[in-house]
Amino acid sequence: MITRIQIIKRYFRSLFDLKASQEDEAETYQEVKDGVVFKGKNLWLLAFAIFISCVGLNINSKAAVIGAMIISPLMGPIFGIGFSLGVSDLDLLKLSIQNAIRIVLISLFVATIYYLITPYAIATDELLSFSHPTIFDVLLAFLGGMAGFIAISRHNGTQVLIGVAVATSCIPPLCTASFGLATLQWEYFVGGLYTYFINALFICVGAYLIVKYLKFSPHSDENVKNVNSWFGVLIFLAIIPALYLAYNFAVANIFTSKANQFVTNEIDSKYHVVQTKIDHKAKLIEVDVTVEKYDDSLQNSIEKQLVKYNLKDSKLKIYQTIEAGKANRNEFDKLNAEIELLKNEI
Repeated sequence: MITRIQIIKRYFRSLFDLKASQEDEAETYQEVKDGVVFKGKNLWLLAFAIFISCVGLNINSKAAVIGAMIISPLMGPIFGIGFSLGVSDLDLLKLSIQNAIRIVLISLFVATIYYLITPYAIATDELLSFSHPTIFDVLLAFLGGMAGFIAISRHNGTQVLIGVAVATSCIPPLCTASFGLATLQWEYFVGGLYTYFINALFICVGAYLIVKYLKFSPHSDENVKNVNSWFGVLIFLAIIPALYLAYNFAVANIFTSKANQFVTNEIDSKYHVVQTKIDHKAKLIEVDVTVEKYDDSLQNSIEKQLVKYNLKDSKLKIYQTIEAGKANRNEFDKLNAEIELLKNEI
């Protein structure tokens, strides 16, 4: 007799079963192989996507950047690498790596030409955001790789692949690297390339794990343990800078949050704050306030409150500006009255 526990187990197995709607392995293999080959239509689509992304980054247009990521066909070789490692197909692995390198070179060439000829090659916030990847980018790429390959192994997975292309953001980092190359700002060049590399690498990792989970048949009996070992070393080396950048990102955000809270509660509630500048690297908080008259003790009295917000090691600079019009308000009122009188006479 089937017990209730067995029924529940069977239900959950059927609920989370990935193999139930999986297409034939031969179809998936052919689909991956077709996506790996990069020439003709795919090459032109990549060039257009790169141009659109560059323009979008130039004008801080998220819509244009997202559109470029949807148009771009560069995910094929990336999934090809993960799939070929999972099924031990060295020929497909070589072909995928060759096309992945070709994509990078073509993208850098096209985007660099754009930034050399355009008069609007400026470092916008949107552009610079793709030069400092963190562990969160790794997580997005990893989850995107798993979701993407699940979609590839189904008959109708196009919409999911479009979502993966947008979420993992592979095109904009190449544009950032090209901007750095065109303007000889090597920090952006290295940062953009690293962002692309880490995104592509962990998409491969996600795809590889899904291939193994779905138990695709090995393409050959050839031993690829050495290749997989080097792949593991590469993953380890790639993730270290991302962890360091994520730590710095967290420290900067925590300091900025505390500083903003301090300014809001201790300064903005009592004085009119004109401008606030927060430098997390120097641990410096600069605040411009307007006052009726200069107060020598203002800096010291507010500085004592830093301890309450765990900002005792921070520096505070308050700039006081005498509020214009306070001393001469009566004169302004008289002038306004005379102007109104003249208007009435006219």
